[in-house]
Amino acid sequence: MLQESTLDKQHAGKKIVDSDFMIWLKNRLHPLMMLLAGTVVTCKVDTINQYTPLPDKPIIFAANHSAFLDTPIALRAVQRRSYIFAGKQRLRFTDWLFFVLNGTIWVDRGSKEDMAASKDGLLGYLAKGQSILWFPEGTWNLTANQLVMPLKWGIIETARQAGAQIIPVALDYNWEENHCKVKFGAPVSGSVLENKSEAIRNLRDTMATLRWDMMCQSPVLHRAEVTPEKLKAQMYRVLDAFPALEWERERSYIYQPYEQVALTPQALIPCWENAFLFRER
Repeated sequence: MLQESTLDKQHAGKKIVDSDFMIWLKNRLHPLMMLLAGTVVTCKVDTINQYTPLPDKPIIFAANHSAFLDTPIALRAVQRRSYIFAGKQRLRFTDWLFFVLNGTIWVDRGSKEDMAASKDGLLGYLAKGQSILWFPEGTWNLTANQLVMPLKWGIIETARQAGAQIIPVALDYNWEENHCKVKFGAPVSGSVLENKSEAIRNLRDTMATLRWDMMCQSPVLHRAEVTPEKLKAQMYRVLDAFPALEWERERSYIYQPYEQVALTPQALIPCWENAFLFRER
């Protein structure tokens, strides 16, 4: 099924951003898309809080990624149609149709050239006032001890260049009770995006804290009750729910930062044992 990236469009001489008419049409189709998504989202979803966007700034929603339900749940929670920034992958027809009708910026995550070209598409939509749903981990997080995996720099660079705001979104699942919680963080924009290293670390810390706060209230994944066996069982449950996923390929997209910083209290890797340190006091 066709998944045309920004680079593909450039090579074919096509426009890399939808026309105003197509944007209008997809906005009108959005309620139908949410109904379609509702047939896939079978779990109960609770949105813990609402976000308050900064005025006159396009929005990039930065969400953690750990299940195939993340995209429809996040789109429902943000309550606005947002272009999805997604890697090319195997999809079932219904999922592919949802992505296409909603509007998706496809990217070949294995190509640096394609990744670089995708920024042109992202900036084009942000310039038109469209919002973006972005999973900056780059793939599914099925690790045993990281609340949020290392994030890729592109989200900071794109937001800074577009004059956009980043709104953190955390999703946390209780698979035994078929329940998902969603929590938003405060918008990030302006001068705090100038230092890429600090900005990406702070974004990751914020997303990890949001998820940790929800986990602390979960009777299933309470810190004292977590076991390696339970985590492994949940990982296989997530994979079984979406057989189209090529997990070995997805693992190759896990971002490995070039900078290896010392494990100081300011540079801890978020996990269940230390996430409480990222809470605001």
